[in-house]
Amino acid sequence: MLKPLNLRVAALEDASGLNGELPRFSWSVSGDAKAQQAFRVVAGSNLDDLAEGRGDLFDSGRREGSWPGMVWDGAPPASDRAVWWSVELWDEDGQGSGFAPPVRFFTGLRAEDWEAEWIARYFVLPAGRDVPQGNRYDNRFQARPADYLRRAVALDEKPVRALAYVTALGLYEFFINGARVGDHVMAPGWTDYHSRVEYQTFDVTDMFAAGENVIGAILGEGWYSGRIGHNQRRAGNHYGGRPAFKCQIHLQYADGRVERVVSDGNWQTAQGPILYSDFLAGEAYDARLEIDGWNAAGFDAASWQPVEAFIPEPGAPLLDAQRVQPAREVARFEGRFLHEKDGMRIYDFSQNLAGYAELRVKAPAGTVFRLRFAERLTEDGALYLENMRYAVNEDIYIAGGKGEEAFKPRFTFRGFQYAGLVIEGAAESELEITAIAIQTDTPVRGKIETGNPLVNKLLSNIVWGQRGNFLSVPTDCPQRDERYGWSADAQVFWRTAGYNMDVEAFLNKWMVDLADGQSPEGAFPDVAPTKPLNPYRLTPQPGAPGWGDAPIIMAWHHFLRYGDRELLVGNYDRFVAWMEYIEAANPDGLRVNRNNNNYGDWLNVGPKTDPFLVASAYWVHLADLMEKIAGATGRDRARWTALGTRLREAFVEAYWRDGRLISDTQTAYLLALDFAILPQGLRGAAASRLKALFEAADWHLQTGFLGVRHVCPVVADHIGSARAVDLLLKETYPSWGFSIAHGATTIWERWDGWTPESGFQSPNMNSFNHYAYGAVGEWIWSRLAGIDWSAAGPGYGHVLARPVFDRRIGHVTAAYEARTGMVESRWRIDGDAGAWDLVLPPSVTADVELPEGLGAVTVDDAPFAGRHLHLASGPHRFRFFLPG
Repeated sequence: MLKPLNLRVAALEDASGLNGELPRFSWSVSGDAKAQQAFRVVAGSNLDDLAEGRGDLFDSGRREGSWPGMVWDGAPPASDRAVWWSVELWDEDGQGSGFAPPVRFFTGLRAEDWEAEWIARYFVLPAGRDVPQGNRYDNRFQARPADYLRRAVALDEKPVRALAYVTALGLYEFFINGARVGDHVMAPGWTDYHSRVEYQTFDVTDMFAAGENVIGAILGEGWYSGRIGHNQRRAGNHYGGRPAFKCQIHLQYADGRVERVVSDGNWQTAQGPILYSDFLAGEAYDARLEIDGWNAAGFDAASWQPVEAFIPEPGAPLLDAQRVQPAREVARFEGRFLHEKDGMRIYDFSQNLAGYAELRVKAPAGTVFRLRFAERLTEDGALYLENMRYAVNEDIYIAGGKGEEAFKPRFTFRGFQYAGLVIEGAAESELEITAIAIQTDTPVRGKIETGNPLVNKLLSNIVWGQRGNFLSVPTDCPQRDERYGWSADAQVFWRTAGYNMDVEAFLNKWMVDLADGQSPEGAFPDVAPTKPLNPYRLTPQPGAPGWGDAPIIMAWHHFLRYGDRELLVGNYDRFVAWMEYIEAANPDGLRVNRNNNNYGDWLNVGPKTDPFLVASAYWVHLADLMEKIAGATGRDRARWTALGTRLREAFVEAYWRDGRLISDTQTAYLLALDFAILPQGLRGAAASRLKALFEAADWHLQTGFLGVRHVCPVVADHIGSARAVDLLLKETYPSWGFSIAHGATTIWERWDGWTPESGFQSPNMNSFNHYAYGAVGEWIWSRLAGIDWSAAGPGYGHVLARPVFDRRIGHVTAAYEARTGMVESRWRIDGDAGAWDLVLPPSVTADVELPEGLGAVTVDDAPFAGRHLHLASGPHRFRFFLPG
């Protein structure tokens, strides 16, 4: 029998809107049947009817097919609707699953539906407030105090339906009748605000009543006008000088009437206890200035000022429904007091994370609590702050003297594992301090555990590097004055990211940011959103090889992981424009022009790889991917096939001399082999030379960001899987294990971020939460666990299973919740005896390649003499003898 799970629309469990598209339904499948033979999707406005399989808006009828998804092909649903939907499946024997528990999505608003205006506090320079006069809102950062906004409305009766559409240029928290709406943090997220901003949709029906109702919001600067990036000559105000708010609430009554409450000039504003809140400066909060009841009925707002309704410069942005899961608080870590250093209490939270700290205290009014944050401690036990550069990262809480008080910032975050607390005054009781991790709440999809503690810690560090940097966009680091969405970091890590969490919606959103940053000449950017990287450019900074190439690479990976062609189809012309941008400047087939910043194999150690070789290798790879993308989208592949052939010939002629590459480095051979650039007759020589280079380095890593992803895959395929495991388990510098041996709980930016001989690397670039080197995670999943995608069945309709069995690993237990269903792989080595169990969900098949040299192999209790076999869905048992 089958069971449909993980029902989603537009890759989201609770989509805020459709952005003009028809709903794209998807689900995964579990159960002991062999296949999904047919399905039926129903959608409607009544939850109770849906639970019984009746939909008044859409009914697909029974349709034959094994793919778990379809696109709504009926009359388009109206805007401003909450729609429930469900799906029923039938297996190969005709047995039905019954309907899954219904799931809701919102259709959102069309551009013409919006009546709300952008509102903000009147713009008073330099910081959106009165002339500096020594009051509590003065600060050296010229950071704005948070704006408190409210609007009272009288309702004759309670509405039967109320939907709120909310967004901000900046950050917001939203309230109705004193209660906070939603659990989002850092909403609405980061986009190119001059192009578009995303809104969130909330069902607030139960929050309204007959009589007076109050709608409120707190507004912070965030990415819009606050500090972001490393350019201290223009640290903030990248998109505008003040945050703004917009909301529209549709109230429907029992008689069918619809009333709209919108943000406009009737709202009021005031300043409150948030003296300022800024990503890099931190947040200052004076509890003595709290405004009791400001967002509830009965409050006297006579002293509040009117807002200004206005059109933001350079023009009102597009309003898109949120394409990605909201950011939320996802984990908490209690602080452990370590010691006192120079009057500062030092606390350890045991995990490097991105987020903030919650403080619980009891103190007299006016007592000041100052919190600073760091990823590491110095040798003498102080906070290591130098690598934060210009990010101050200080939260200040001034007690209100009201008994037990709790504080956590609303509109700032940073990366940290340690906190230092200075108290000005005397707390009346022991305080509690807790670190709270936040991230875009992408669902966890993979769980893996091995018999090797170092590998388990590496896997944990990889996951926490992802958690700490996937916040609206995939940032490079969460702590210092940077926090950009660097594209090369993302593309080398993307396969790993998808094993850990569901990043389908995340890339759907970020691809829009990358497209917004593409130049009229076709150049994709280095970072997205683009504005803070070089705020003096009128156009985005064009991307470097490996960076500007990222959209094509990630879109192909997205297709293989999720089976979704939409990203390929919708961006194909943009991909062509990038390829033409490169080709127009490089007629000889070598990528030596229009490389822009040409970062090369960033932050490698040891011999440096020729960045033009790296660029040319990536160009070959792009040509191959464009050939595949053209085939997957029904376009002519010949152009890209011819380009790939020409580029390979140019590469070999320019870079292969006397049996080796002229840039004789690990990364050069890794790229040439993994991208299949060299002709078959040269690959053996290249692999032998790569092996010699690793031997000369005593099997240590010398790669940077662009080379690291290819290390274990190439070594396993061309030198030997045992050598790949050697590299994985190395603990001396430089290696993945070296940072673990020295206390890492995330992935470091640099192999030598800290060494016993030299201490900390340059504080000008030394993050301890930078996920790029965690790209090795894809090899652990795809080869150690043996769960890999296959172009023969994108979206894990077909699995490629090539497990690596190694006694040093001992065992692997892995479960990956793929687009199609749960794929499980479990193996264990006891002495010379090996056991491997592989479970494939319904409709999913697999091609298995067993390691060489196994003896006495049985498959599902039957003897098996080969290495390759094809498996149908269901559980499968392998038993074998592993030679010593």
